[in-house]
Amino acid sequence: MRSDLPHLLTGLPGLLLAGVAAGCAGNTPPSAETGVVTGTVGYRERMALPPDAVVQVQLSDVSLQDVPAQIVAETTLSPAGRQVPLPFELRYDPAKIEPRRRYAVRATIRSEGQLLFTTDTQVSVLTEGHPNKVDLMLVRVTSPEAAAPDQLWGTSWLLEDIGGSGVIDNAQATLEFPETGKVAGRGSCNRFFGSVEVTGRSIAFGPLGSTRMACPEAVMNQEAKYLKALQDAERYGFDGAFLLIHARGMDRPLRFTRHTP
Repeated sequence: MRSDLPHLLTGLPGLLLAGVAAGCAGNTPPSAETGVVTGTVGYRERMALPPDAVVQVQLSDVSLQDVPAQIVAETTLSPAGRQVPLPFELRYDPAKIEPRRRYAVRATIRSEGQLLFTTDTQVSVLTEGHPNKVDLMLVRVTSPEAAAPDQLWGTSWLLEDIGGSGVIDNAQATLEFPETGKVAGRGSCNRFFGSVEVTGRSIAFGPLGSTRMACPEAVMNQEAKYLKALQDAERYGFDGAFLLIHARGMDRPLRFTRHTP
């Protein structure tokens, strides 16, 4: 038995090394790691994001000038009622990043398919000593269409829905833009009139005057709800043939169709 002991001791280090190697192999992280760029998306304007807002953040290769940037990774966020600054986490494949190239992050905010905010400067990340955490400050977009709200002046609209609750069939409510800066219409029972300011996609109604007729309670309630929504209006947009007006405190917009007085 003693003659076998040296052989056993000689083999023991090999067995121990094999066991250590096996243990290390089990704890080795995957070779294909995921990189991440984090940060926030915000803007300076004091206005709330629409409920349907969509935020898109992209990581792009911007090494070449006069050539469209190649998108390396992107992510889409739905704020769902949250307001800026909004945190984001953009994951990318490190194998696609070359140390000698330049990369930048950009972001956009859209609503109803319309571009509301975008980055207007190049925010570099990852290579050439740039960080992997950035705070993006977007600027408001004014498109030619949004800058000239001539599509509203001289038009008349029939109210079809108030925040998803519908309207009374025999109590028509209307909205008219007879001339630049002026608004009028029928609340459901009474005629109303006043001023309106339209800037880009923002819309704000001034104090509204109205006649003093009395109608059934349900009609008067609808009129009060409609006029309050107009006073709380923040922005407008179009969905096909429909005019949509979004108001504070309402999950869904006022919806109108074209109307011939």
